[in-house]
Amino acid sequence: MSLENVSMVAKIMMPIMFLAVVLQIVGFSTTAWVTTSHSARGVSQTVAIGLWRSCVSITGGSHADQSLCISTASDETTVNGKTVTINYPSWYRGAEAVETLGLLAVLAATAFHFGYVLLEELRKRAIIMGVLALSIGAAVMIAVGVIIFGAKYEDEIGQNVSLAAGSSLSWSFGLCSGAAVLAIISSACAGLEMKNTRLMAD
Repeated sequence: MSLENVSMVAKIMMPIMFLAVVLQIVGFSTTAWVTTSHSARGVSQTVAIGLWRSCVSITGGSHADQSLCISTASDETTVNGKTVTINYPSWYRGAEAVETLGLLAVLAATAFHFGYVLLEELRKRAIIMGVLALSIGAAVMIAVGVIIFGAKYEDEIGQNVSLAAGSSLSWSFGLCSGAAVLAIISSACAGLEMKNTRLMAD
């Protein structure tokens, strides 16, 4: 494994793509896409909503601290041993779908690029073209997911979940937004690398 013939652009892409994967995995799987908290009569309530799970925690007052998390992966979930049906809007399911596709695309792009850099037999123009296509796909899918969620959450989620007026997009949303930006940067770098390989071939 020799990196002597690997361009600086290809080397720079490695940490960028790895960080994009980390940000997307963490943001995708955590519950802080929307958070809100408020206090009344010595009792504090915090609500955190993610793509796959939502949590409510209550602290203070005369009762013991309480926390409840429910899965949002399907419309039917179990709360305190009882099956509850919650009709999530189509845009919410759409955001889940495109974020999943974005995660798969950025994982595949990163795997192909690491192979391209580390394995000399994979240093082919077709591989970097694949990295470019997958990076663009990842950027588009992740960006579409965060745009849909960011545009719709306040109106739609607020109708189904009791949120305080100060609810806001939070760090999980921000991590996926960051992953989209890094995927865009990776796409630009892959385009430069593809141009470099064409010039070397000529």
